[in-house]
Amino acid sequence: MRKTTTPQRLFASAGALGLLALTACGNGDADGEDQDFGALDVPLSWLHTAEFGGLYMAADNGHFEEAGFDSVNLTPGGPSATPSAIQVATGQGTIGMSNPLAIGSTIAEEGDDAPLKIVGSVFQQNAYTIITKSDNAATSPEELEGMSIGVPPANEPVFYAFLESNGLTEDDVEVVSIQGDAQPFLADEIDAYLGYATNELISMELDGEEVESLMFDENGLPFAGGSVVVTEEAIEEDRELIKAFLEASIRGWHDALEDHEAVAETTVEDHAADQNLDFEHQQVTSEEQAELITDEWTQEHGLFTMSDELVDDTLAAIDAVGYDVPDDLFDLTLLEEVYEENPDLVEHP
Repeated sequence: MRKTTTPQRLFASAGALGLLALTACGNGDADGEDQDFGALDVPLSWLHTAEFGGLYMAADNGHFEEAGFDSVNLTPGGPSATPSAIQVATGQGTIGMSNPLAIGSTIAEEGDDAPLKIVGSVFQQNAYTIITKSDNAATSPEELEGMSIGVPPANEPVFYAFLESNGLTEDDVEVVSIQGDAQPFLADEIDAYLGYATNELISMELDGEEVESLMFDENGLPFAGGSVVVTEEAIEEDRELIKAFLEASIRGWHDALEDHEAVAETTVEDHAADQNLDFEHQQVTSEEQAELITDEWTQEHGLFTMSDELVDDTLAAIDAVGYDVPDDLFDLTLLEEVYEENPDLVEHP
């Protein structure tokens, strides 16, 4: 099976929040000219993959530099890393890439110690999917009843929320705890596997497996992904820096959507050079995730923007998973300013 990353990535414990030291962040001029934001560390939600291709292109093609950054260090996450939302909440990063559910987990556990805001989201649709073999396919949630489903422990909360959103309970299926390894599914030891449409599903298809995909987003649990997270304090004190990062990142995603081969190349040969990733897998990931990043809404309003419906769906999903977050978790005013100041950004591939 081709080299992939494991799916246990969204719900790492937020308990270490109070133990992390605060670090300083840079400031820029509010007039938008000759800004010098210095170096910026951006913790990512997971290991380096094509999922972050737009950020790689923003770095490679000079968009971060043009926006006023001396450098932008994209720090990978992973099973042993401190979750990016916690790093942002403690000042270890002014800006982080996270997931609304992970952000909700951090806020729910840490309360006032995690005054986080989402200022935009790369993915209009989340990539969660339940994969089944074509000869024993589940093409609707109801057809999962009676099946054995491999679920990584870290993703059990969102899986149970998916079941509930479709009128099912954990008693209707057999949940098999797995450690992010699809081998039991491939060996027909279990009927289904909870993974990502941009990761395990692609790997299986490239390996010639005949499989079906049951996307959460299309079956009762839609929410955004790849969210840009900051603190309330950063919005007040480093607004121009955040806007500069958003602008440069959007330009990078324009490049990524236009050249999937370049995304695969920079992922495999540079940013994830130590991970031995498969080039074809990363290129297909870049191609397939484009459908989750762009839609009619972004064609009219631009990348990273979110409709009121998507915001409501995402808040509902966070609640369904069991996290209590403020109704004003999203602050999209910075993006509004970015697009007002750069109307050329709206049109994208």
